[in-house]
Amino acid sequence: MANADFVINTFRTYIDEPDQTFVSNSLVTKMLQVGYNEFRNKVITYDPSTYTKTADYVLHSAMEIDLAALTPTGFTGPVVGPLAVTAGERLELLLSLYRPGEVTGTPLVVYSPVQSISALQASMGSYYFADGLLMLSGRITATLRLAYVPDSDVSWDPAAPSAYIDDLGLFHDLIALYAYKQYAISDAAINQPLLYQLEKREAALEEYLTHRTVGGANYVSNVSSTEGWRR
Repeated sequence: MANADFVINTFRTYIDEPDQTFVSNSLVTKMLQVGYNEFRNKVITYDPSTYTKTADYVLHSAMEIDLAALTPTGFTGPVVGPLAVTAGERLELLLSLYRPGEVTGTPLVVYSPVQSISALQASMGSYYFADGLLMLSGRITATLRLAYVPDSDVSWDPAAPSAYIDDLGLFHDLIALYAYKQYAISDAAINQPLLYQLEKREAALEEYLTHRTVGGANYVSNVSSTEGWRR
């Protein structure tokens, strides 16, 4: 399993700039942050459950959940808006909303997303999400669970790199390759062999994500579960 330090060193190998006065630690951090965001977006395209996080909201005769004001159970703050300041908790992509069972957490009622308030009024068991507000089609007294993709809390600072990135260690070299693209843009120099390697590794990642839960050996644990259940 690759850690952030491994990716940082791989990136420095790719750019072949040992002199930190030219490519400072702060610049390395920024390039790897952009590289990891591109990596995550690629993964989410094929399997958003890879990064799924859940947040529970205890409701009492409520018709809406203000995600910018309410703090989910066990969180340090809201998941959207100016008060959402904790990395790894902020919402990037909403996947599903459901009422979990009290014992197993298995979805008992799954709410369907709609695209307008008028559709919300015409559809039972649905929700409409706009401006940080989850509007519900009826009054709810229960715990509702939000499944979503959070932002990243990985540290790419060479002085204090994260020991854990995610469970896709087989493909973490791609993060360094994506970061290299940022360097190549700023340096106006393209390394064709590295770009060719990027294409090959992207294809391998796509193949892995689309087939890892269908037969054969699973090198990375299947994270699709009731914790990341989505409709």
